[in-house]
Amino acid sequence: MKRRDILRGLAFAAAGASGSVTRAQVVPAAPTTASRWPLKSMRVDGATVLVTGSNQGIGLGFVKALLARGAKRVYATARREESLPDVVALDPGRVRALVLDVNEPEQRQRAAAQATDVTWLINNAGVPGSRTRSEDRILAAASLDDGHWVMQTNCWSPAELCRLFAPIIVKNGGGAITNILSVGAWYCVPQNTTYSMSKAAAAMMTAGVRAELDREPVLVSGVYTAGVATNMSGGQGMDPVAHAHLVLDAAGRGETDILAGTGVERLRDAVRADPKAVERERIERMHAADK
Repeated sequence: MKRRDILRGLAFAAAGASGSVTRAQVVPAAPTTASRWPLKSMRVDGATVLVTGSNQGIGLGFVKALLARGAKRVYATARREESLPDVVALDPGRVRALVLDVNEPEQRQRAAAQATDVTWLINNAGVPGSRTRSEDRILAAASLDDGHWVMQTNCWSPAELCRLFAPIIVKNGGGAITNILSVGAWYCVPQNTTYSMSKAAAAMMTAGVRAELDREPVLVSGVYTAGVATNMSGGQGMDPVAHAHLVLDAAGRGETDILAGTGVERLRDAVRADPKAVERERIERMHAADK
């Protein structure tokens, strides 16, 4: 059986053979000489979007931007049910709350069973590193248990959600998968090695999902984020709603590697120009902080 037949078979199993679905607004762009397959782009207007970790920060910014741009429905998810009423209150007619700890297989399955009309998955939920600062490193950590948890949360669980929702999106006519990554995927932040490891792995996961869906009408993008005003950044940086609009604009242009946040382009250029210099600067910064 061909891979496409398998994917479509999974779609019917996941979404159900009956019931109405909303066709995704995937707008093909002109093919380039580098590829025989048309480029893909995604519009928000009329889309049904599931955003993980949408009760605060970047995720909440996406919910607000999606509503402003005319999304048909937004599934807002969070680990705690009590954190979602304020999100639903943004537009009770269009926002639906789902309890979802991305690391819980049963909750992932339940979300896919409830959100069978999704045309856009935004994998945003994640952790900034280990629960204890010393556990963010490799040799200094008491064990790598927290490192495994970071990798599970930031890479393997989003991959599982891609596996669940890709066939649903295909069944619904196409759409998009957007994985929120980090500039920490470009180089090691040694104070937070486990975080950089997880985001670099998630970047490769995103590329693999994109390759497998190359012949389907699904735009798969990775978002390299930094400098957004969240709890992780101490509230410093770009407003999360502005960040979301940048990402949604890029998806509308069909971009697969999306840069969004304060100073991201500067960091990209520095890594391209002299990656070893960036590495050395980060190493010196770590040892200075340790004094």
